[in-house]
Amino acid sequence: MQNRSRTPKQNAVLTEGARIAKIIAERAPRIDYTPAMLAEARGFYTPEDIAAVEERYGEFETFFVLTSFIQDYGIDKFASSLTQTLLYRNARRLDKQAFRANPYLAEVKIPTATDGRFTLTESRYARGELFQYDIPDFRAEYTVPKLGFFSQPVRFPTICEGGVPWMSVCPSEIFSMQAPIGEADGAVLVLGLGLGYYPFMISRKENVRRITIVERAPEVIRLFRTHLLPQFPHRDKIEIVEADAFDYLASDEARAFDFCFADLWQGAGDGAPLYARLKDCEARFPAMRFSYWIEDALKFFREG
Repeated sequence: MQNRSRTPKQNAVLTEGARIAKIIAERAPRIDYTPAMLAEARGFYTPEDIAAVEERYGEFETFFVLTSFIQDYGIDKFASSLTQTLLYRNARRLDKQAFRANPYLAEVKIPTATDGRFTLTESRYARGELFQYDIPDFRAEYTVPKLGFFSQPVRFPTICEGGVPWMSVCPSEIFSMQAPIGEADGAVLVLGLGLGYYPFMISRKENVRRITIVERAPEVIRLFRTHLLPQFPHRDKIEIVEADAFDYLASDEARAFDFCFADLWQGAGDGAPLYARLKDCEARFPAMRFSYWIEDALKFFREG
């Protein structure tokens, strides 16, 4: 997707990045390597070369995985040297222990349970499997995907709709929720339930008094109430309302909140129209602050 306010060079990087993101989403690329293979690859470089690589691109393992991905999946056939350099700079090897130490992942155990078309389960990243660990920086001069991987297999919670992953507590969810979690205060209205990651995290904050979650899918509510909410240490702060988000915002009850966080979409594509409708609603709530999941991406998509 191109953006009219950007230069041709910026748009070229953006287009190449979108193509790379599509490869990640559709093919779940995996670089199948072992410590021995990594050590062998290091042997092809002098200590000076390795120092130069790590100074420019980060640690050698990340350089190795990204280089293998670029070559194995033909990225070098269409992506400019600028786009490739930016991929290296934004790439990251994530630490499994640090990821699993997230409070939600550490405290909430995920069973396998199905209600109607929704299934609560766990998904898995294989060692060396590439994914987007965070939303691209749409405010940067050049925008490319932020690619990450783990050097060990990692499991994470997922809720599927009709067998298709609908929402996951994965690195991109955790990183992209950090700012909205920090903003929450007082009486909080949450539009969209999913796995309850956002309510769990803000319920731990002393300055958050109560949380009302609005969710229209009764199956998702039942799965959450039965299997997840009982594990929340601060569940007494949480109330769930089965309703359409826009119907609820039209009710008198919606005026009783200090802060509203909306997460009704899976990405910028399906989210942009809903975001536009919610922005129109803001004027009716002068005393309530609004926050939106992946708002920079939603704004960028609308402008494009």
